[in-house]
Amino acid sequence: MRNLRRFEAACGLVAALVGCLALAFTLFGPVYSFQSCSGNGTDASNMSSCQTGTANLLQVGIQPITIVALCILLLGLIGVAVSAVVHSRTGASGWRIVLWASTAVIVMLTFLTGLSIGLFLLPSTLFALLASALSLGVRRAALG
Repeated sequence: MRNLRRFEAACGLVAALVGCLALAFTLFGPVYSFQSCSGNGTDASNMSSCQTGTANLLQVGIQPITIVALCILLLGLIGVAVSAVVHSRTGASGWRIVLWASTAVIVMLTFLTGLSIGLFLLPSTLFALLASALSLGVRRAALG
């Protein structure tokens, strides 16, 4: 039973760490690429210069609703970490509810973001689901 509790806490912490790293990469990583050419005509000999490069989300511009969604996701990740650790230590059912609610928020946002940042959030979502599933195992071990 003690190993299940430790594993639950570890999964919650890993979910938060991996999720925060995914958020940092989403904000600061080179997720956009661009190419710009100047000159006249469509022929390559008439082009005067071409530039290519990458940009991150902050450089491209971020909409307010995206900031709200990322903050909700960050709160969900913090909720998973804190509730998994506290539940693994106390076994209180209130912290299990917080863990499941935080996990539900992360799952919904991962699903809604789909193929954009959802792929980066998938590992943290899986660790959060594992921590939530382990919280039920800790409960059953304590009852039995």
